[in-house]
Amino acid sequence: MSQSLKMDLKKRKIIYLATQSEWGGAQEYIYNLAVNLDKSRFEVLILAGEGNGELFLELDKAGIRRQKLKSLKRDINPVFDVLALFELISVFKKEKPDVIHLNSSKVGFLGSLAGKLLGKQQLVIYTAHGWVFNEPLPFFTKYLYFLIEKISAGWKNIIITLSAKDEQIAKKHSFKSKVVTIANAINLPTLNFLNKEQARNYLKLNQNGLIVGTIANLYPTKGLGCLIEASKLLPNCTFTIIGEGPERPRLERMIKNHGLESRVILTGFIPQAHCYLKAFDCFVLPSVKEGMPYVILKAIAVGLPVVATRVGGLPEIVDNNFLVEPAQPKALAEKITEVLNKEVKQNHSLPSFNEFLGKTFGLYN
Repeated sequence: MSQSLKMDLKKRKIIYLATQSEWGGAQEYIYNLAVNLDKSRFEVLILAGEGNGELFLELDKAGIRRQKLKSLKRDINPVFDVLALFELISVFKKEKPDVIHLNSSKVGFLGSLAGKLLGKQQLVIYTAHGWVFNEPLPFFTKYLYFLIEKISAGWKNIIITLSAKDEQIAKKHSFKSKVVTIANAINLPTLNFLNKEQARNYLKLNQNGLIVGTIANLYPTKGLGCLIEASKLLPNCTFTIIGEGPERPRLERMIKNHGLESRVILTGFIPQAHCYLKAFDCFVLPSVKEGMPYVILKAIAVGLPVVATRVGGLPEIVDNNFLVEPAQPKALAEKITEVLNKEVKQNHSLPSFNEFLGKTFGLYN
């Protein structure tokens, strides 16, 4: 037997899973782990469901194997969920992974159940990108998601939380799994950013105006309605929201009803949106629920003044002086004004990318 074949036989196979293939925090997390794995020690496969496939485009560029799960949808649907479960069981049987690393609540439940039904000894790891039962959902839906997390915790060996706060929540509810916190981090040297003039030209923004911006999928969790309400109190600023999602019709109605068409811009989806961060004079993340969002790490890394809400892992990286409570438009507007007037120096904290990789990869052995 050749030496190279012996090395291949010793490789541990890791399957990463996400519910959607559109680009977001969970997808960037998976990508960062997959491209930095030691290829002499690990073999990797990425599985994801519906979406625009931007994750797959980036994986293809990096030469990383991936597969779309045809039945896996974001919303709860008993028929598709059962089909997705059997699809996962089929893939796991064929691939025989040593490690199953799950991301997001939906695939976290289905993937860990598939692993349990197979009865194999694979290591099941789940990264909670912010607890979904903390989202602004109807009571029954919130409780359903809580039960999903609570029950499936017993089918997982390790739960990774992105913030100490989320770890405390898991332990408070006695989730039956080992729980560890590993903060998200960015590999800054690999990221490209346009300068202010270039970014504003691309986004067709006034070179001399005050621009307040955010990058977020248009979901209720992102609190973008609050940002639009805050914009009414700041008539000298233009607000730019980069992203796409199901909230667009509601946000467009708000903008029209408040007569803000000339001052609040919904750009839609833009690939590699972080490249345009320097177009903003202030970056705002008005979320009502978060884990540890990459976009705020990137905004801080390029020296952009930031304002964020006191949710999820944000208080662990954003200077407390620049946090406000969620769903408070007036407080948000006041804090943005303070930042634009440069009244207080910002002092934020960025986690180490190498530490993030080392701690995560250390769990795979």
